[in-house]
Amino acid sequence: MDFPAAATPALAADYSSFDWRFRQLLEALPAAVYTTDAEGRLTFYNQAAVEFSGRRPELGSDRFCIAWRLYRPDGTPLPHNECPMAMALREDRPIRGVEAVMERPDGTRIDFIPFPTPLHDASGALVGAVNMLVDISERKRAEAVQQRLTETLEQRVEERTREIADALAQLRVSEERFRLLVQGVTDYAIFMLDPDGHVTNWNLGAERIHGYAAHEIIGRHFSQFYTDEDRRADRPAAALDTARRTGSFEFEGWRVRHDGRMFWASVIIDAIRDEAGRLVGFAKITRDLTERRAADEHLRQAQKMEAVGQLTGGVAHDFNNLLTAIIGNLEMLATVLPEHGPGRRYADAALRAALRGSRLTQQLLAFSRRQEIRPQIVSINEVLRETLILCQKTLGEGIEVELRLQPDIWMCFIDPTQLEAAVLNLAANARDAMDLSGRLTIASENLTAGGGEGIDLAAGEYVVVSVSDTGCGMSADVLARVFEPFYTTKEVGKGTGLGLSQVYGFAKQSGGAARIESRHGVGTTVRIYLPRKDGFPAESEPPSDGPLAATRGRATILVVEDDADVRETTVAMLADLGYRALVAQTGPEALAVLRTENAVDLLFTDLVMPAGMSGIDLAHTASRLRPQLKILLTSGYPGLMREALSQGEEFPFLAKPFGAPSLERMLAEVMGEGPRRRQA
Repeated sequence: MDFPAAATPALAADYSSFDWRFRQLLEALPAAVYTTDAEGRLTFYNQAAVEFSGRRPELGSDRFCIAWRLYRPDGTPLPHNECPMAMALREDRPIRGVEAVMERPDGTRIDFIPFPTPLHDASGALVGAVNMLVDISERKRAEAVQQRLTETLEQRVEERTREIADALAQLRVSEERFRLLVQGVTDYAIFMLDPDGHVTNWNLGAERIHGYAAHEIIGRHFSQFYTDEDRRADRPAAALDTARRTGSFEFEGWRVRHDGRMFWASVIIDAIRDEAGRLVGFAKITRDLTERRAADEHLRQAQKMEAVGQLTGGVAHDFNNLLTAIIGNLEMLATVLPEHGPGRRYADAALRAALRGSRLTQQLLAFSRRQEIRPQIVSINEVLRETLILCQKTLGEGIEVELRLQPDIWMCFIDPTQLEAAVLNLAANARDAMDLSGRLTIASENLTAGGGEGIDLAAGEYVVVSVSDTGCGMSADVLARVFEPFYTTKEVGKGTGLGLSQVYGFAKQSGGAARIESRHGVGTTVRIYLPRKDGFPAESEPPSDGPLAATRGRATILVVEDDADVRETTVAMLADLGYRALVAQTGPEALAVLRTENAVDLLFTDLVMPAGMSGIDLAHTASRLRPQLKILLTSGYPGLMREALSQGEEFPFLAKPFGAPSLERMLAEVMGEGPRRRQA
């Protein structure tokens, strides 16, 4: 690699004293580094500085900076004699935290942070300065996408860069300057290998990342850092061969620390040759990217779960339409069959199966966070105490159940029924894992989260509900998939694979998160994080004496439904309940009916419909056309109802699948209420 020629004999003498091995090593660094004399004239720069600035500066002529032009962050020009390097020389102090913009000769601009530091001789006299330039352009672009993660990474980069700059501030001349530079780097493992791959020197970053002190590793072969599998495949030799043939080898993969722990490494191996072109060794640079890889993996997992949630929500919506027609027709069929005849038994059995299918779709909707919930302010401890009785019945006598409830637990705004179902699902899983013998612990505690818990949890105050068992535990492969719908390790017929997915969906829909920890042969703990909500628990409602009487025989209902089976079943149920029914398949058809039929008392419409008009649009248009018209909405996708009405008034809503009893109760309530619409 060529070095810039010195501008003066004195500078040439200075450069001649540099040990070529350390210059080669510095050239391998990805950071742009250059030096000046006490007057600001450039005395050295590395190849990274040339690539950074897009030009080859002139030693002895260019002053203070390697840039073509400089600008302040606000876009105003920054003269070279006012740049941070000039300030550092003028004020004889390091300059930190100043951002600038460099313009290359081709017009491209780079946001960067300089770290200029004055250099002194043995007598303390100022002899020059060293500067390192850190490109922050990528950080600027990434802030809008992953601001929190990027800020954390930027902070770490800045801290490591400051350590490098501090090491540079202590450098003296020639060989000592470059030796201290390499030793001061702690974010990179930088060391040299002989032509056979044995370690010849070792910096502090290598000690921190690999875990070996210098006396423990120098002289040993660098294959020590590879996994057994990589060594069997002769990958260390292949890496050196690639670097020898092409000049450089780059790779990301698993490496092994001194204590046996694995880490994800970014590795660069550069071949080092003397002036005659003979190979004299290799410069090796390693970065520990384990944390970044974990963050990327967490993001991919969250995106995968969101995609699965959208898919399952859509499937549940379609099934609810099918089940509405099946359940409605089975209920009506049961009423016309002899009570003790075989046909009635068959119809009842089919109806029970359809209702089980309805419960499965509710679990799918819970996972996808699109299930209709009825949140209220509740005391988590009270819900857990009430759930304890059901848990004991679920677990059986061989399993001991223990409650560990924090006395001053915060209130939460959740659907208590969903929490009860989640705990019961976890108890059932624990029972199977413990083989009917062991201990189940249900606990609650307050937690103030800072956003760094390793899960998708925003900073804030939470109540944590944990369910722990002493069962067989899970392997890492199983643990990675436990929240996915339909994933189960149980035998066929002994589980749907929806229990833990329902827990996950309930936690996310409540504004929190779910986390599972398990060790094979030790046990499993599932934690549900629920956000705190100040207030008082809702009063228990007195039991109802039964559905309100509907205005039968005199009320006309307009049914708007594009699914033919659901539409026909709904009309049949309304007829059995004593209502007169009119039908429409789309919103425009329904409006045409309303304009000609003055006798319509209630509009019963699905949310998702063709012809460019949703059920919400139809409801608002119909309200303006007929102010006294009663309106009832329905959908197999209740999440759409919340999304559509989150900013305004809420119409009465009946979730699919529904049967004649639930339809009768809702119609009685809507037809008998005073206001046309209930407030959300």
